[in-house]
Amino acid sequence: MPRHDMDLLRRYEPIVRYTEGEYFFPMRVEPYVAECDLWGVGADGRRTRLVPAGGLTAEALASWGARAPDQALFLRFVQEPLSAIALAQHRQHTDRPRFAAPSRLARVGVIARLIDAGFDLSLLVRGTVPGGTVAAGEVKYAAIRRRDPRFYYHGRVVRQAGWTICHYLFFYAVNDWRSSFQGANDHEADWEQCFVFLDEHADDSTTPVWFARAAHDEVGSDLRRRWDDPLLQRDGDHPIIFAGAGSHAAYIEPGEYLQSVPLRLPGWLRSLASVVSEFWTTTLGQGQGEGDDRSTPFAAVPFVDYARGDGLAIGPGQPDGWIPVLIDDETPWIGFDGLFGLDTEDRLAGERAPAGPRWARDGRPRQSWVDPVAFAGLDATPSPTRALAVLEAEARELDERAAVDRTAALELEERAQRLGARVAAARAAGRSDTYVRTVAAERDGAIEELRAIRVGLDGLIAARADIAKEMDRAQSGDPGDPRAHLQLVVHPQDPSEIRRSRLLDIWSALSVAAAILLLGGLLITDLAPWWVGMIVILAGFVAIEALVRRRFLQLLLDLTVGLAIVGAAILLVTNLGLFIAVGLLGVGGIILRDNLREVRLTGRR
Repeated sequence: MPRHDMDLLRRYEPIVRYTEGEYFFPMRVEPYVAECDLWGVGADGRRTRLVPAGGLTAEALASWGARAPDQALFLRFVQEPLSAIALAQHRQHTDRPRFAAPSRLARVGVIARLIDAGFDLSLLVRGTVPGGTVAAGEVKYAAIRRRDPRFYYHGRVVRQAGWTICHYLFFYAVNDWRSSFQGANDHEADWEQCFVFLDEHADDSTTPVWFARAAHDEVGSDLRRRWDDPLLQRDGDHPIIFAGAGSHAAYIEPGEYLQSVPLRLPGWLRSLASVVSEFWTTTLGQGQGEGDDRSTPFAAVPFVDYARGDGLAIGPGQPDGWIPVLIDDETPWIGFDGLFGLDTEDRLAGERAPAGPRWARDGRPRQSWVDPVAFAGLDATPSPTRALAVLEAEARELDERAAVDRTAALELEERAQRLGARVAAARAAGRSDTYVRTVAAERDGAIEELRAIRVGLDGLIAARADIAKEMDRAQSGDPGDPRAHLQLVVHPQDPSEIRRSRLLDIWSALSVAAAILLLGGLLITDLAPWWVGMIVILAGFVAIEALVRRRFLQLLLDLTVGLAIVGAAILLVTNLGLFIAVGLLGVGGIILRDNLREVRLTGRR
């Protein structure tokens, strides 16, 4: 890589702020690989250890694709997870920073907690990272940190479609989102990335235009922010990102993000779930919890990604800086198309280790590596310098097409006039009607063609005017609204709306288990008709939920209004004839009143 490219990477390298309690930070690939053994999975599902830990190097990693072409390859960082006793001892003596947060289940309602319980049960039948793996990974990672406590990113510079792209990749030994932060998954190895899109000029100077990063729920153009976006925090030319605790996902704003993992349900079940959700949240006023995003899908498992930024900060101007590691297509380990950690064969893929920067898990090239412009949704957006040249070329093309149409319009005007004169002369000379009609048809055809050309010419003129405005804006340096391209913007929860209540935390932890135990006891003991018991349980849960969320008075008001409506409906049904008679008398009175008023206004008697 040219020295100029290294200067670009250093000039725009990001600052990453972590949450207090984070343990795993960006490292080099080489010491991680040296601690791994290499495994292969044959077509029959049989697993074979190809290289034991300590016998593998990053340089030799890619060669195993050719040496074991019939096997799916994966690394394994933790060969022996800690036992239950060793895990308990590790937790007692660990130097890991403490992490505290309100219960994530306290932020959602009972139904969402039931769905979450189903997700937890799915871990029993899915392929998951074995217990004790994260703790053993902490031990191995700590040993690597003792040998080299510095922080690394892997970087490259790509020039594509008129853009110069600084691509930063961060490699972590373990993703411990589930074990350490009650998130969705754990897996060995983790790759995260971000990009700075530059407009590079003829004199080798550069102007940063866009910043993009990988995120959970955002794709395409929503992944990027313009350099002048007020929500993009920067320290000079260094963008600031906030890494999710354990997940390491990159966020633009600091805070706590309520994420959701949608469940793949049949259509009828989704409809039923929507009806139940509407009854629970609207009719009973239970909601999903304080501060929740109401757009969160009902049939989804809720998780919180903590990107507070109150822990370690790495980057320019921080106590800890970066050591860049340059990579490209020729870097030996980039060619490794296996997984960089344990392959759990998880059916939902959440607990499987990722592949490398160049390949996806299914063996296809990763778009962020081969086509970062399309990955960030910039494939139809030229750089500012190139945009002016593109606009100028388009303006010239429009001018040329307009000139051709004007010439054609003049020719048609002359032809239509000649044909019109011939029609007039033919009629004056008494020529046959057939001849006159033939010439008149030619004249009318020329006129229609002329009108069509004029309509097209008007469109060209309007388009040329728009291009002129775009050129003026490009030359003036006004890029327009920095957020006009965004469709789905994920924001953190408002801290003031996150209810911190010990009672609510305890209830949210116990409610699902209590519901299951009560329902089971109801079915076993048969103390009352099952539907009566279910009504009592439901009423109890609604009341407790309202109490711990401080909504009990609102619940009473809602129930009073609801009972009044139900009572009115019953009265209407049981006295239907009387209500119809009263209604007819009322309508007749209104009509009579209006007619008498009209008589008075018009003077009729």
